[in-house]
Amino acid sequence: MNVNTDTTATGPADHRPVTETGYPVPKAPIARFTWHTGCWLAVFDKQVEVIQEDIARAQAEDRLIVYLSCPISSHGGSYSRTNIEVANFVARRLAAEWGERFFVVNPAAYQLESKEGTGLIERHVKELGLTMRELQQTARPRGGDYMRMWTRVLAEDDYLTDPPDVRRRNLQLGGLFDAFYFLGPDDVHAFFRADGGGGSLMAGVEGYFARKQAIDPEFCTEFASVKEEDGSRRQLDLTDRADAQQWEARRKEFVRFYTLRASASYSRGSHDEWNILVRLNRERAADPAYGPGERIAAFFGGRALSLTETETETSPGYEEKET
Repeated sequence: MNVNTDTTATGPADHRPVTETGYPVPKAPIARFTWHTGCWLAVFDKQVEVIQEDIARAQAEDRLIVYLSCPISSHGGSYSRTNIEVANFVARRLAAEWGERFFVVNPAAYQLESKEGTGLIERHVKELGLTMRELQQTARPRGGDYMRMWTRVLAEDDYLTDPPDVRRRNLQLGGLFDAFYFLGPDDVHAFFRADGGGGSLMAGVEGYFARKQAIDPEFCTEFASVKEEDGSRRQLDLTDRADAQQWEARRKEFVRFYTLRASASYSRGSHDEWNILVRLNRERAADPAYGPGERIAAFFGGRALSLTETETETSPGYEEKET
């Protein structure tokens, strides 16, 4: 495991956070990431415990466990709060269509981008005797911090109860999960069509943007203001040509993303989660406690994936490849 000082931290030099690069689950070295140590590491470990408790409770209720892989962070014209709304919509729809015997692990409920995730993480921070502001002054979580957390959640199975084969316990091969569901374009389109009353996709996305711009202060801040050099934000003046062009460019990027791009294919974390699925299934197929018939099922946008698809890796997201 490599250890280094994060020189991009915003805190004082003597409090720069240290990062580590390694495998989140040493017994199952399926993906390598870089994450912050210290208090952030303690916070994310507590969050792993919360998620695993939720999964263990669902397993005790004899429910099938499905992981929802979806975009969350703002990028490429998307907005994190909208991504969370889409993820929650898909999780609810899966519960309604597949039935209550399925438990969908929705990452949006556990990350800082959502109010639920922020509430949980703030609770962990408070238990450490800190405030979120103090902790974020030293560093802010990155993709590697979240991927370390989700790799542990997806792979660790030492708390698996009553497995069909006792040899499966503590193999760290994702024994709690029955399926991965990768969010597809059709899932996103269904959200905007439902939000827009069932009309065309374009009308749904444009109507959503206009409505949020008018009634949601955070959305308005994201798309209708700019950050000044002193850290303050200035509202765009739409009567000014340059400001109006900047606002229109943002609106077009938002519309383009959610009509043409929004899916797990455009999420760095989802790329890593895809590769984790492929590698877990590869190890399962070779392990006598599982075998080829006990690989984790996979879906993309509601469609069950083929053998070829689920045995082929994709480009990495936050993964740190060995040099």
